[in-house]
Amino acid sequence: MKLKVPSRMISAAVVLAVSGIGLLLLAGSRWESALFWLFAAGLLVGLFWMLLEFLIMRRNVKQYFLQVNDALNGTLHNVPVHMPFPIAILGENHEIIWYNERFYTSIAENEDMYGIQLQEKLSLRPDSIENGQAMDVVHANHNYLVTRTDYENEGRHTELLCFQDITKYAELRKKHMESKPCVLLIVIDNAADLFSGVRQSERAHVLAALEALFEKHLANSGLFCHLDENSFLAVTEAKNCLEMERKQFQILKDAREITVSEKTALTLSIGVGRSGNTLAENQRFARMSLDMALGRGGDQAAVKTQEGFNFYGGVSKGIEHKNKAKNRQVARDLVKLMHRCRHVFIMGHSYSDLDAVGSAVGVAFIAKQNGIPYSIVIRQNATVAKPLVERVAKEMPGVMITPETAREQLNDQDLLVIVDTYSKKTVEDVALYNQAKHVVVIDHHRQVVDYMENVVMKLHDPHASSASELIAGMIQFFDWREEMPQFVAEALLSGIMLDTKNFVMQTGAHTFEVAAFLRERGADPISVKSLFAGSIEAYRQRSRLVSESELYRGKYAVAEQAEEIPGVQIISSQAADELLGVDRVVASFVIYKQGTRSCISARSMGTMNVQTVMEQLGGGGHQTMAAVQQEGVSTAELKQRLLAVLDTEPQ
Repeated sequence: MKLKVPSRMISAAVVLAVSGIGLLLLAGSRWESALFWLFAAGLLVGLFWMLLEFLIMRRNVKQYFLQVNDALNGTLHNVPVHMPFPIAILGENHEIIWYNERFYTSIAENEDMYGIQLQEKLSLRPDSIENGQAMDVVHANHNYLVTRTDYENEGRHTELLCFQDITKYAELRKKHMESKPCVLLIVIDNAADLFSGVRQSERAHVLAALEALFEKHLANSGLFCHLDENSFLAVTEAKNCLEMERKQFQILKDAREITVSEKTALTLSIGVGRSGNTLAENQRFARMSLDMALGRGGDQAAVKTQEGFNFYGGVSKGIEHKNKAKNRQVARDLVKLMHRCRHVFIMGHSYSDLDAVGSAVGVAFIAKQNGIPYSIVIRQNATVAKPLVERVAKEMPGVMITPETAREQLNDQDLLVIVDTYSKKTVEDVALYNQAKHVVVIDHHRQVVDYMENVVMKLHDPHASSASELIAGMIQFFDWREEMPQFVAEALLSGIMLDTKNFVMQTGAHTFEVAAFLRERGADPISVKSLFAGSIEAYRQRSRLVSESELYRGKYAVAEQAEEIPGVQIISSQAADELLGVDRVVASFVIYKQGTRSCISARSMGTMNVQTVMEQLGGGGHQTMAAVQQEGVSTAELKQRLLAVLDTEPQ
């Protein structure tokens, strides 16, 4: 029954009572009259009527609220069950204690889920969502936005999960993202050397085959054009770029099937921009990606994403650069920069090796020939090139200083030359790098994501064997009156021999040219070999590591040194080199402890790119020689992470 509060009756009673009171006041002076008693009787009747209506109203209001409460209780009891979106309540151990009908049909798929863990049905851990937050989840071809709310009642903890179906929105977003324009910048690696001496007809045939390859992989869903004779621009939808990524950029492999002069394989470097908000931004990202691909040695694709860069390919050894004009110009520009500065500081990477120290000595020689004051910044107690460092202290007294001293002396007019590293994280002293206003980088390692950007000049050649080769090649361009001291020549030669493993790995024609130049300047191979000498104990430890190594998946040699030992870094790198001599081994990994860090020395014969493996663990390096350092983990944990990465490598 629908109840209505008698407000009109109450209003009439109030009006009557007030009117009666007014009349009584007017007639108050004549209370003996009959009119006064008549009004008084009317007032009593009005008051009685008002009291009666008030009691009726009170009863009706009480009945009204009782009915409203009953209606709400019934609604609140039935609404969660019949809500149009899935709801579930979890107990303290994330077990399901209640769910509604929509959850039963759409999430549980008509299965009883009382008392079981939610993650047994969904790829979702409730503790991965914070209280009051939401997360996207895909289940049964539907996208859900899952919101979690926590409740505490009498010491009991429960969690309410609400599932909002956003499938249509997700599909619309996917279509939008897939239809966005994606920009690809493509260059032929080292085209000047590749087509040198080639007939124009053969060059046209190669370019025609390359254009046919682009048409095949773009699948008529994009367009491309020549930027110049050796570089191309392609624009396509993002879904096509994603398909290329899924196929690991098969176009790189297909391009290597195209040969020049029937012997040299053509390789491409591709920069992809697809995460920008505009076409212009994607073009800028594509340029950044192309620079990364070229800086890592070419024959690969780099994709700029919101998180950083993804890399594909990079399996070939690349083509050695034969054009020396660029290196000659860099050498002249370096000398000009030195003359503009007050002092030259030279710094390598942390835990410096023979290449870092040798190339630093080479730069110091260039500064000396130009009359510029110089210093080599190095931690002499944290180096794996101790014999060479001791010889530098003897031949060039007072030249080596600590990073702390360098930071005190460095000012805005000084030049900092960084050798044998292009990574911000691996320099000998990060604070000194951040303090310097003028920075020059000379390095041969493949470019990493955290490369130095604020440099005034760089000489970066991933095809060179070592930084010492680059420095020695620069010295060749100068005709100084003072001959290169034998010590400087031997320091540079030691760096080349270290990184080429005695002219076996990453060795090109220019490497031998530079070695011959240093030999002419008095470098004694026997004296250089003595810089590699180690103790008998180091030899025993290296032999033990080799003998205790294991062969993983039939082609990866893995060794572990769980306890720190003196000279462990150089022992591990030497052990990794020796393991490459084992039959069927394509790559070797030696895991060792150094202070609070666990490290890996990785080597390969060139058929496998160990740089990409180390990058997945936070490290980097070169195609045939790479490393990683992780703080606060044991060697056993790092080994498991390494094996997990190796499991993703193709057989």
